[in-house]
Amino acid sequence: MPAPQTPTDNTASTTASQDQAAQAGNGRLIDLQTFTNASNAEQEGEEESTDPSGLTEEERAQVDELKQTDRKVRAHEQAHAAAGGAYASSPSYEYENGPDGNRYAIGGEVSIDVSPVSGDPEATIQKMEVVKRAALAPAEPSPQDRAVAAQADQTRLKAQAELREQRAEEQQAATEGGAAGTGEGQSVQQAGRAAGAYAQAAQAIDGIVSQINIAA
Repeated sequence: MPAPQTPTDNTASTTASQDQAAQAGNGRLIDLQTFTNASNAEQEGEEESTDPSGLTEEERAQVDELKQTDRKVRAHEQAHAAAGGAYASSPSYEYENGPDGNRYAIGGEVSIDVSPVSGDPEATIQKMEVVKRAALAPAEPSPQDRAVAAQADQTRLKAQAELREQRAEEQQAATEGGAAGTGEGQSVQQAGRAAGAYAQAAQAIDGIVSQINIAA
């Protein structure tokens, strides 16, 4: 007799095949989604890291910083020049090239004349007041700016002392001149009185002589 055959579980085999197919299908779906998400992320990253000029995010940040520095430097030096007037030079700047190809000021200076006015302490005082205002004109004066202001103060104090001395000498000269003038006036008055007395004596003598002649 032929051996009995074991019945085949077609249902189980079919289910296993479906599970494998489903797993394979799901795997392909996951891979596709992952690839799509990665591509989108890469595109978004490129859009964030570049701009129409072709700068990266880091380069854009560097340009922004250079622009801010440029504004501060120019405002600082222009404040010096405006307040210094005739005693200040035009600003000069030190530049740096940015990633965008533009030049940005990263430093600058304004020359200020801090020398005293020769022979005129009063003019020196006025000049040093202008110099000090120019040195401290920026919103945030640098240590060098404060040093120039201190130098202007010293020069102004020295000029004030010279001016006081000069005025004291002028007052003393005027007082001595007045005293000399008073002495001369008194001498003139005394000479006038003496001349008047001499004229009166001469008239008296003439009168006496005339009387004698008449009597004779």
